[in-house]
Amino acid sequence: MILFLSVLALVLLMDVVVLVVLLPSLLIRLLLVPLCPEVVWCGRGRQKRLALTIDDGPSGPGSEALLALLGELQVPATFFLIGTHLERDHRFARRALQQGHAIGNHLWRDEPSVSLPPPLFQQQLADTERAIARAAAPATLRWRWFRPGGGRFHRPMLDALAARSYRLVLGSVFPWDTLQPPLWFVRLFVRLNAHPGGILVLHDTPALSGRTLETLRRIVPDLRRRGYRFVPLQELLDPST
Repeated sequence: MILFLSVLALVLLMDVVVLVVLLPSLLIRLLLVPLCPEVVWCGRGRQKRLALTIDDGPSGPGSEALLALLGELQVPATFFLIGTHLERDHRFARRALQQGHAIGNHLWRDEPSVSLPPPLFQQQLADTERAIARAAAPATLRWRWFRPGGGRFHRPMLDALAARSYRLVLGSVFPWDTLQPPLWFVRLFVRLNAHPGGILVLHDTPALSGRTLETLRRIVPDLRRRGYRFVPLQELLDPST
């Protein structure tokens, strides 16, 4: 009996691991969306639409290559930029906007946002907003999107964002690309987790931008063959726009 219970517990644990590692999109939609309605996890509806988001840029030449590839693939993206990383390419935000992409705020440094004291969080939020606005000029930005470093949040963060008219955007399809798994795994993960209204999260850093390029070259045609189309984040969340 003890052996049976041990085996049963092991099987259940393996099932949980498979869900968390291979099918987190299902858990996000079933559990996190109703538990945290103030956070944007994904869009609604049954249309096979996806939004692409890319974090941590600009990375320098890698970001330029990403813009070129996105133009070739005709895929709109939302770039969540880090304030200090704008030093790598001061004009990236302007070029991205000119090509029809959107910009989001990813704070001042690449660090867990949830660990910042509230006054420092608010300062970094405002500093990053001003830095991106300068980099995007003469375009005028309407600030909507924020993504916390590390993907975690708490009530004071949500309150501070609401006071500045931001929406906290996480996502529902995150193929663990920061861990640099094999590209076949990324492709399989996206195939398993893609869903109508999905928000895909990839990264643009000096170490990851090349992998993001290869990932997009492979998964965009795959997803389109399955009937998906990429739309701007705003359109995904508000089809009337």
